[in-house]
Amino acid sequence: MEAISIYIHVPFCVQKCAYCDFASFAGRLAQREAYVEAVCREMRAQAAFFGRRRVNTVFFGGGTPTLLEGAQAARLMQALRESFDLAPDAEITMEGNPGTLTRENLAAYRRAGVNRLSLGVQSLDDGLLTSIGRIHTAREAEEAVAMARGAGFESLSLDLMLGLPGQSPAQWAQTLERAIALAPEHLSCYSLILEEGTPLFDDVQAGRSTPLPDEDALLQMDETTERLTRAAGYARYEVSNYAKEGFACRHNIVYWECLPYLGLGLAAHSDMDGRRFYNPSDWAGYLHTVSEGNAWREQESEARERPFERMMMGLRMTRGVDAARFTRDFGAPPEAFWPQTLARMTQGGLTERAAERIRLTPRGMQVMNGILVAMLEESENRS
Repeated sequence: MEAISIYIHVPFCVQKCAYCDFASFAGRLAQREAYVEAVCREMRAQAAFFGRRRVNTVFFGGGTPTLLEGAQAARLMQALRESFDLAPDAEITMEGNPGTLTRENLAAYRRAGVNRLSLGVQSLDDGLLTSIGRIHTAREAEEAVAMARGAGFESLSLDLMLGLPGQSPAQWAQTLERAIALAPEHLSCYSLILEEGTPLFDDVQAGRSTPLPDEDALLQMDETTERLTRAAGYARYEVSNYAKEGFACRHNIVYWECLPYLGLGLAAHSDMDGRRFYNPSDWAGYLHTVSEGNAWREQESEARERPFERMMMGLRMTRGVDAARFTRDFGAPPEAFWPQTLARMTQGGLTERAAERIRLTPRGMQVMNGILVAMLEESENRS
């Protein structure tokens, strides 16, 4: 049987950030024990259904997984080892908020088997941190890195956000320089996406927020990111991700390559053996689903959408899409699905063939969304 990855959603947080639309809840820490037990029960049920599969990567996401007590994280890891065949070299990542770390819990996570920590720093500018609702300061983020190193974490990732309200290219450069000085093995540099229904979206729409950076400023920030990370020894392997040699996030590559993964916990999505399904995103609904024997909800998707999704995800990576695998799975190469768009983009220096892969050039990465829109329009015109 094909190996899989596992995502475990931890929906607890201290307070919701202004930009966040994830399934997470503040003020429910008293329910951690019940939730951990529910996830363990779901884990056992899924293992009984899909079999004792080899697991190569595990990712605790949220929410704020570092609000779990060390013993709770250890129970989840123990249930995982009992239910699945965890690879000896498995990458096991836990997301964390710098404002929630303790030395005791970090040490416990490490003992439980977590070997990669991804800290949601977002900015090292206190004014910007306050404006987006983060609970930590820049100094606390730097102290969190020192705590993680002290607990034995040798694979550390920092999440940063660019394009924040009022953020200048100079502020972004300062944050990135300070982050690089902390010597993490991995950096994620995401552009802010305003999600409808979030407080920040409402503030921007109503003019209550400082204006967002314009396209020229965002382009300058992207160029600064490329320049500073390259000079510090990081390689860009995905549109928003940079890593030292050997430290690319194996779990996220599973998503970008459209490989199988199992999601556990509230609101978690899965793609397993041709089945796509998801758990309820409300608290009571999830607990009821697990108590009823894990009757997940099937996700509606048409087979004709899969080729575009493969390209959309794969082109995010600098190595691009595996054209041989694409041809094997869909019966024809990508050029047969998008003959006009790919020919035009290749002639324009935006895409290229490299051995058995199709990838974006550095210039193509800057206009990736436009390329995907053109591909989608060609698909719709053909159908």
